[in-house]
Amino acid sequence: MSKKEYSHSIHVRTRYSETDQMGFVYYGRFAEYYEIGRVETIRALGLSYKDFEIKDRIIMPVMSMQVRYLRPATYDENIEIKTFLRSIPVDAITFFTEIRNESNQLINAATIKLCF
Repeated sequence: MSKKEYSHSIHVRTRYSETDQMGFVYYGRFAEYYEIGRVETIRALGLSYKDFEIKDRIIMPVMSMQVRYLRPATYDENIEIKTFLRSIPVDAITFFTEIRNESNQLINAATIKLCF
């Protein structure tokens, strides 16, 4: 990564088990979506969380997570999880995530910082 940011997108269909009685995705589930985005972004770069942990003995615990809930995600919706890396990590790595609904509306945004 140079001065230009890197991004990766993946689509996920929301499941019944992820929703509350109103048919909205439960707010706590978004952390799982962020993890899907992080893992797939790392994989798209040709790397692997599993290799980091087993071969390189590097673990990356979450240090902080800032979230904005803008609109609900609903049951059986195909959402896009777009994850951005905006800088080369040194002692921590920050992932920026945007989640959009099927109408391409921004429904959720987060900044997740992990340390090594």
